[in-house]
Amino acid sequence: MSVRRVAILLSVLAAVLAAAALPAIAAKPYRAEHFHSRVVVEPGGSILVTETIRFVFGSEPFTYVYRELLSRRTDGLTVIEASMDGVPMERGKGAGQFEIKRDDNRRRVVWHFPPTSNAARTFTVTYRAAGVVWQDADSDVLAWTLLPTRHEYAIACASGEVAYPAGSAPVADAVLDPAASEVRHDAQSIRFERCPFERNASWVVTLRFAPRSVAAVAPRWQQRSIRNRENTPLFLGLGGLILLAGVGGFVMFALNHRHGRVDTSGAVPSPPDDLPPALAGALMGTGASAGWGPVLGAMMDLARRGALTMQSVEKAGFLKSHEVRITAGPTPADAAPHERVLLDLLFNDKNGPRASVTFSELARTFASSRRWKRLREAISSDLRADRLLDGDRERTRGRVIVIGLVILLSSIAGFIGSVALFDRFGEPVLSLPIALLVVGVVGMITGASLSPLSEEGHRRAERWRAFKRTLGGTSETSAGAPPPVERVERWLPYAVAFGTALAWMKRLQKQGVTMGPSWLTAVNREGAHGPANIGATVAILSAGSSAGAHAGGHAGGAGGAAGGGASGAG
Repeated sequence: MSVRRVAILLSVLAAVLAAAALPAIAAKPYRAEHFHSRVVVEPGGSILVTETIRFVFGSEPFTYVYRELLSRRTDGLTVIEASMDGVPMERGKGAGQFEIKRDDNRRRVVWHFPPTSNAARTFTVTYRAAGVVWQDADSDVLAWTLLPTRHEYAIACASGEVAYPAGSAPVADAVLDPAASEVRHDAQSIRFERCPFERNASWVVTLRFAPRSVAAVAPRWQQRSIRNRENTPLFLGLGGLILLAGVGGFVMFALNHRHGRVDTSGAVPSPPDDLPPALAGALMGTGASAGWGPVLGAMMDLARRGALTMQSVEKAGFLKSHEVRITAGPTPADAAPHERVLLDLLFNDKNGPRASVTFSELARTFASSRRWKRLREAISSDLRADRLLDGDRERTRGRVIVIGLVILLSSIAGFIGSVALFDRFGEPVLSLPIALLVVGVVGMITGASLSPLSEEGHRRAERWRAFKRTLGGTSETSAGAPPPVERVERWLPYAVAFGTALAWMKRLQKQGVTMGPSWLTAVNREGAHGPANIGATVAILSAGSSAGAHAGGHAGGAGGAAGGGASGAG
């Protein structure tokens, strides 16, 4: 068995053992003997809550207990005090102290105490929840979750008490979910009890009072909910109109600026014209903009014409790897302007001229956005010189991208402005900047997708795409006899520019081709020079692809209850 397989098996075994051990680690035994929640309803709709829970700890030591309080459907929570075994505690993180952790809409109260096992302790917390009582059509409603909605312990018995101010007697019986085993009514209060509660089982009490007898004004969270409900149709409608007009407008604009269809159903078995590889590759790119593939294709074509040499050197070391060195040669008289710019960038850096450069160094060279921009502009300039780009289309493309960007920036300003309108209109106002954001993104995508090619450029691009399909599809290059060597040497720079070279070379290797192009050389570990075989050619292509990775720098009161949260110990 290989070392790798042994390592995988050991990793899987360790993961299984860890997963099996987790429940045992988490299962520290403890339970709640009693949980009592006293709720005092205050005039105006706030409530003062005192929770008392008695834990019985098992044989393993415990050092903390926590209670997580949720502020959902309240106007805020304020923790007033905490105690343990009747002794008030100070704020802090040491044993005998308690701390309060804030996290968005929740407060986490943590009691710290010395390691305790095989004993019982009683924990108490008092807090005020503002704006809990909300207004229904015919009553004021208190809906409160008495127990934590998440607790990993069982509760032997739970009890509750709701006290309410004079003049606000309930207009209906209290509703408890689940039902209480015992309910007692006293003057201005109601008491109830139920035993037992399983893990994560909660308890909700709902009391209805005469309208406006407790909450003269609806709580802020309910007012927001009402505003949201009232304003949602308006702002969703406006957002929908913005989306329809903006997205629809950009889509229609793009459809009206499409090139006519060019029939390229027939096979194009050879390069359709004498366009250099960099220009042919850029012609088919998005926005007729050159990426690393066309640039690497131009290097390969310059090597084919003797303007430079490419040599693969196998590195020494445990892991087999290759470095590729490019050495300058005589500049061809027929070199295109973009090829001259490429040669200058290859063999001149900030330190002056250099006779050679490796692919590793080349990655750093073209990581400069300034140098990369210079090369791309040279390729675009040659495309314009051949009348393959349309100036009007280029300007239109740029304007649409700018319009999309302006709309996108307007949406960001809209998000900032919407914050000031929350109190008046609620969250639905966000639908407007969201719609603008979508329209802006669609506008920029639309602009980037518009072709800057002239009609002649579009026609020739379609012919080159058909040739690309020949290189990558089921033709004589992929089935039957391999193509002649001279054709491989002529076509390889184009395959590199199109991004199909690696797959094509590997296919030729499977067909029995052993030698690569004559203008690629290789040096083995012993220092022997010679023509690159097909394997060395694949290594050179892979190294070239890696070098290009850095090119360019790269509701009224709805159903539900407030309260709840979580509780536990450890």
